[in-house]
Amino acid sequence: MIYGDYHTHTTYSHGKGSVEDNVKAAIAAGLREIAITDHGPRHLLAGVKKKRLPEFFAEVKRLRLEYPQITILTGIECNFLSPRGEIDLPEEYADELDVVVCGYHKGIRLLRPGDMFFFLGNLVTKNSRRVLARNTDAYISALEKNDIDIISHPMHDCRIDLRAVGEAAAAKGTLIELNGKRVSVTADDLVLLASLGCKFVADSDAHVPDKVGDVSCEREVWEKSGLPDELIVNLTSAPHFKRGRAEAVRS
Repeated sequence: MIYGDYHTHTTYSHGKGSVEDNVKAAIAAGLREIAITDHGPRHLLAGVKKKRLPEFFAEVKRLRLEYPQITILTGIECNFLSPRGEIDLPEEYADELDVVVCGYHKGIRLLRPGDMFFFLGNLVTKNSRRVLARNTDAYISALEKNDIDIISHPMHDCRIDLRAVGEAAAAKGTLIELNGKRVSVTADDLVLLASLGCKFVADSDAHVPDKVGDVSCEREVWEKSGLPDELIVNLTSAPHFKRGRAEAVRS
């Protein structure tokens, strides 16, 4: 059981259920909070369309009135776009968001032709030192330039210097995700990150409503690591996010 699930997808990107479907699933699972975090707009196949964001915000506001027993947060799972720390956070709507998740994904619409090497390296020469350094720079630069609440599934499809990224995340107060859909970090990785001062959030990364609140995939890993419960910020209470959850509180 977790207090809230802060990484879920709907039909606004490539999830299989509506926002309301995910909310109902969260209530059925006994959650107190849920964030809807569809993929950022530069994902070619799964990105939320910018023109649909006002519709999304309006829908969440309506559902907050219909389901007062649960807090519904607006969010987005941004994509890393380049080694320079650029992410596809729609700045014109940033004030409407309660939580910003960010992760590496394939299939991104490039900002510049030269950025293809950032993605090709992770497909072709992913074990090279140059690719590792480029990836690490991308994460650290993004953390420095943006208010990111959660790093989603670190190490998945994108090798990084986990110590360097962990130090940057701890300094910025950005949470490391324990992803319920896939195992992306090892027990030893979690021990290292905890020693650096990192805190964690257990999320489902649900793409279907039935998976909302399900964090079983990585639970065995964090239990094996001996990670103290107090470092997993959403086990018993609500996490603090950088935008102060203002919209959710107002409603």
